[in-house]
Amino acid sequence: MPRVRRGTKTFRNGKAGNKQRCLCGDKDYPGRSFILEYTYNDWKPGIDERIIGMATNASRIRDTTRVLKVSKQKVSDTFKKRKRRQAGSISDT
Repeated sequence: MPRVRRGTKTFRNGKAGNKQRCLCGDKDYPGRSFILEYTYNDWKPGIDERIIGMATNASRIRDTTRVLKVSKQKVSDTFKKRKRRQAGSISDT
């Protein structure tokens, strides 16, 4: 089982399929539920930042999917989300 960041309080909160669900008792994220081991890499926290980081270093979609072991749809959706956020922030100013 992967390690949890030190200083966080976690409690078992049932199961989702065969995966153990945890409940965060940290004062910054009270009641937030999460899974320690994800089935697919697409769902892991921080994967969007890694996709964007690879794109800024001129990696193509196929390279990104192969290296990070995520789907092409995930990479495409991440780019679309980022484009929408940038368009929204430009129109707000």
